[in-house]
Parts: sequence; structure tokens; C-alpha cells
Amino acid sequence: MQSSTLSSKLTSALLNFAWDEWAQIGILASTSSDRPWAQDPEALLLLTFDVARDDPRLFDEVLDWLVRNEPLISTRRLTTLCDGADEERLSAAVLGWVTRQRRPRAPDRQRRWEAGEEEPLFRGAHLPALVADPVFEAFGFNRPPVEPSGKSREPDLLAPINFAFRLRQLLGVGARAEAVRYLLTADTHPAAAADVARSSGYSKRNIQEALTALLAAGAATLASSGGEQRFGVDRSRWAHLLNLELHELPVYRDWPTLLGTLRLILSWLRTTDLETLSDYLRASKAGDLLDAVRPELARAGVLLPARIGGERSWTDLEATVEYALLSIAPGLVATGRPTAFEVIPDASMGYWWRLTTAAGRIVASSAESYASKRAAHAAAERVRTASQRLSFRVMPDAGAYRWNIVAENGRVLAASTESFAREQDGIRAYRGARELIAGAAPPSDGPLGSVNRARRHVTLRPDGRWQVQAEGATRAASTHATQADAIRSAKRRSLETRGPAEVVVHGRDGRIRSSEVVEQR
Repeated sequence: MQSSTLSSKLTSALLNFAWDEWAQIGILASTSSDRPWAQDPEALLLLTFDVARDDPRLFDEVLDWLVRNEPLISTRRLTTLCDGADEERLSAAVLGWVTRQRRPRAPDRQRRWEAGEEEPLFRGAHLPALVADPVFEAFGFNRPPVEPSGKSREPDLLAPINFAFRLRQLLGVGARAEAVRYLLTADTHPAAAADVARSSGYSKRNIQEALTALLAAGAATLASSGGEQRFGVDRSRWAHLLNLELHELPVYRDWPTLLGTLRLILSWLRTTDLETLSDYLRASKAGDLLDAVRPELARAGVLLPARIGGERSWTDLEATVEYALLSIAPGLVATGRPTAFEVIPDASMGYWWRLTTAAGRIVASSAESYASKRAAHAAAERVRTASQRLSFRVMPDAGAYRWNIVAENGRVLAASTESFAREQDGIRAYRGARELIAGAAPPSDGPLGSVNRARRHVTLRPDGRWQVQAEGATRAASTHATQADAIRSAKRRSLETRGPAEVVVHGRDGRIRSSEVVEQR
């Protein structure tokens, strides 16, 4: 995929996401979505200011919304979350325009853009506006004059996505509202002041003062762990105050990190010289970018695909972008599905289902074998269509952790094929897996899924020996006395394959225990 194609795909998906989020927040647009998460207004604004330069209508709808709802926005926090002078300049232009509309006689205290070449606000605008908007022009952006339409509405404070606005109405626009939002929704609870500050857009000092004030008012609790102070709140009491059931509290997402990283990737893809580079140099630059963005995406809770590296780094980047987009809205990804359910036979004449990415990585497999292909298909389809209602549990497993999908009666339906060193890593992974399941293609009613000849399975034979068998092959490539010997053999054979290959290890019960991509360096 060319860099321009990937850039267009990412831009389109982010525009779809922004339209959908803002439609739930109050701009004039229709949506059938009802997101369970609490959105971060300033992080969403910065994303929208960027991508809506490719969609003037969205840009102007958000301007209209800001004129009506500007008191609910923290201009200080918006500036803090900006990444670089260009984002600060664009944000200042928008805020200056909103101020002019709301308070036309107010003195103009906005810091102006230093004289230089003026640029079109909207990408693709080849000719400058004959009459330019004076506020945007003062910041170096050329666009036609615009007036608010007055069609936007106030946010529905009972919707989960508008939880930040609800807390700001209660606690004011500032550090206290952001601290309470984090403590009510984040996985880390109780949390250190540094954890709260990292996602709040306020300094650690401001957050410490806010948490101390909440503690003094009896609205927060304090505990010490390993010499570190950790703050918490009684979520059941706060839920009662907000007239919510405890389970109705919104889902936490680290939007500043996630959306900020996606803006960084998009900015990098717009670099004009990428198309002129050789495949090797382009892959090298993609590898450098991945070194920077993958830790941030992981911190934001994105389940990432296995990284192949080397000359396949551009493919790694494409897969990483796909997974990141699935984490924000699986139904809005513009093209393709990176995951699919496959139904495969086992050695005992039964059938399993597994969840497999487009790159061939197996994410999860069913916990039991089914007597027929139809039964396995039906079980996989039940999991796929109930993705947002599934229960996940992280369980210890041989010194590590795996996540399981659990039915209401406690029966384990599926398990992750990857193990995790920490329980928290398993929790993060299953949240990403939930989104992957929601965006996956259903199992086919026709022939079994496509065969990947570069995938080798290590399985137990009826005679007690372990075999290595290429996917789709009718005979084993080798047999071994121990599973460890079989794994070494499978990896050695995979290294003889041109390009990346995968080694899939099955346990004694036939269940997939792990999968690993290997490639000759």
C-alpha cells in the first residue's frame, strides 16, 4: 500500500469517527451510535481541527458547536494538549474566532501569528479566498468568512460520551473535574497523582492540589502503597449522586494518548518524500516511527499485532494503523477487516474456531471441540455478535496470565493464545480483543478458511509423540519425543522459509497455547 493510500484511509476513518462522536455530542448530524465511553473534549477537538481540514463542513459544524458550548471547554487544557507550534496556532485561531462570535466587543488578547506566508486552512483549496475571514487570516490561515449557523445543541449530559461535561457542570471546568473523571472510570484505582496528571492535561502540582481538596471535602480517599500516596473515590456513592447504577459508569479511554498518536502517524504519512523513497528506506523510516508510536498505543490500551520488523516494517505499520482504528470504532473502519473467525478440524474429527488476523496471527481459540462444523460455526457467530456483552477474565497460567471469554453460567468459551507477564497486560489485551471481535468477519458457511502454508502447527499425535505439520498438509514434516523438540524443529523450518512464518503450538488437549511469528534476520 502506498503512503498516500494509507494516509487517505486513515484520514477517512478518523473523519468518520469524528463525525460520529460529534453527532452524539451535539452538532447537526445523525448517528445511530451510543458509545459506552467518556470522550475527552479537548483531545477530540485537536483531532477534529486536523482531519476536518479535509472536510470543511465538519470544521464549520464544530465551530458552530463551540460558539454555543464554549464555557464547557478548557482553553488552557486545549493548549496544553497541543503538540507543536502549528497545532497551537490553529487552536488559537479557532478560539479567537469563537471569542469574536460570543463577545464581539471584548478586547482581543489572542497572541498573533508572526508575519509569513499565508496557507489555505482547508487542504485541496488551490485558490485563496477572495475575501478572507479576518480572525483566521490574522493567524496565517486563508479561508472564506464564516458565521455560526446556530443549529448545534447542548450535549446530552446523560449520555456516557458526555460524562466529562456532566462533571464539569458539577465541579467546574478544571483539574477537579478531570481528576474525578479519571478516578471514576480508569482501570487504575486507587491511583497516584502522577497517573491522574498524565491523562488530565494538567500539571502534577495542579492535580495534587485538586485531589487534596477533594480529600479534605470527603469526596476522595487516600491510601499508601509502597511509600506512594494513592487516591481513590467511592464509585458506588458517586454513581448514586449522579443517579447511575455502578455498572452504568462510562468506560475509560486514554484519548489524549490515543488520538494524539494517531495525529502523529497521520502527520508523518503526509510527508511528501515518502512516495519517492525505495522500499527499503521507506520500511526503515516506518520502523523508526513504530518504535515511537507502538509504546504509546499500548499505553492507550490498543491491542497491537505481532511485529515482524526489518523490510516488513511498512506492513507492520499498516497493521498497527488498522488495529488502532479498530480500538476507536470497529464499525467505522473504511476498508477491510483485519480479523476473521476460522473453523478448523482437529485430530479427533471435531472442529474448533479461532480468531485470526489478516497477518495470520491467531488471537484466540475456542475452549472446546465441536462435533460438527456447523456447531463450531454457530458458536463462533454467537461470540462475534455478542462482543460488547461478553465477560472476560484474566486467569493465571503457568506463571503468566491469559484472558478467557466466559459465559453467564461460568463456562469458558475461548482463551487467548498469547500469555502475558502481568495481569494488567492481560486486562489491556482483552479490551483490545473485544474490539477485534466486534470488527471481525463472520465464519464462512462455505469451505474452510484459506490455508497459510507458512504456518506450522505443533500438535500431539495419538501415539504420544509431537509432530510438526504445515497448515493444509496431509502428512507431518517431522515427529519428536517432546513438545520442546518439536517447537525447535518448527522454528528451524520456519527460518528456512522466505519471509515471515508462524509457529502455532497446541497443548495436549489440542487447544492452541501460543503463536509466534519467526523470520530470518
